[in-house]
Amino acid sequence: MKIGFLVTYFHPFTDGTENNCLYLAKELAKKHEVHMFTSDRRDGKIIKQKEETYQGLHIHRCKTIMRYKYYLVWDINLIPKIMQYKLDILHVHSLGFIQQDITVLLKKLFTKTKIINTPHGPFLANDYYSTPIKILREIYRWIEFPINRFCYDAVIDVNGRQHRWIPHFGFTKKQIRYCPDGIPKERFRKITNKVFIKKHKLENKFILSSLGRLVPYKGFEEVIKVLPEIIKKHPNIVWIHMGPDRGDLKRLQRIAKDLNVQKNIRFLGMVSEDDKLRGLDASQIHIFTSEPGTEAFGIVMLEAMARNNALISTKVGEDNILIEERVNGFIYNHGDQKTLKERILFLINNKKELKRMQQENKKRAKELINEDIAWKYGERIYKEK
Repeated sequence: MKIGFLVTYFHPFTDGTENNCLYLAKELAKKHEVHMFTSDRRDGKIIKQKEETYQGLHIHRCKTIMRYKYYLVWDINLIPKIMQYKLDILHVHSLGFIQQDITVLLKKLFTKTKIINTPHGPFLANDYYSTPIKILREIYRWIEFPINRFCYDAVIDVNGRQHRWIPHFGFTKKQIRYCPDGIPKERFRKITNKVFIKKHKLENKFILSSLGRLVPYKGFEEVIKVLPEIIKKHPNIVWIHMGPDRGDLKRLQRIAKDLNVQKNIRFLGMVSEDDKLRGLDASQIHIFTSEPGTEAFGIVMLEAMARNNALISTKVGEDNILIEERVNGFIYNHGDQKTLKERILFLINNKKELKRMQQENKKRAKELINEDIAWKYGERIYKEK
């Protein structure tokens, strides 16, 4: 098959959607011809090489001439570029982009391409936007509604919960298919972390960890705010954060300084894949603090599970499909710092329970490996009549 992925950002840019596309696409490229259609820039960084073959993927980067925030974007040659390729499958990632909707409409009208969408994040579905944004979203939902209903052959639910809101955007229940997110098999590989621990002064520390972009909706200040009372009982506690600053680092550092816990925090920034594994190996408990309705899955939790971490997390959507309460972690309500503190202290003080959860998580993580998901779910959905 000749498969096309349409995604706003792609390699070398990395975040949840970009990584998920990369994992799925490079696995499929072992048997199929895979093309990636994407933007040539992000946050002021422009990739000069517009055409590239990377890990078996044919990447086509199109020049962005207009972008406002995330959804309002126009890449000058993206639509002509996609139309010139005779694709068996066009896999679109995310909803709410007018440029993608025009592409899908043209592909449906003038080709026999099978078209699939993966919404990823539930951003269009959550209730935490301001009133003006909600009004604009509702207007655009009615524009997209017929396109979603009549142009797509399938829409993918990544967590088994998205089917609750996907029909609101035009898709029928018959269009919905389940295909979970996952992590590459290499996330389980062994790696030494002695140098990492020494470099960041983590010797003899009990380490908590978090992963993700430093943006307000990720809620990382919740960890900082519970640290003072935890440190009083356990002075050797250190929280490490790994992920790029997207404008929130100074605010978080200010909160840490005001609470006098800055010595117990390491903001490591964007780290290599190797150092991410080292940091997670050093960690005992992984904490996920995102606001409700801002995440579809929580890939970083799955990565932490693969490295033997117990989990404490907010509800990703209405619940959290990766956590079974008290079996492999805890779920708390965003903003409930009292419960977050109690859950952290419980795991610190109950080593037997902590170890049991860590072992359970590694076992569960092995059930969600990309190399398996690509063939068990992805290719099967593509081949459906």
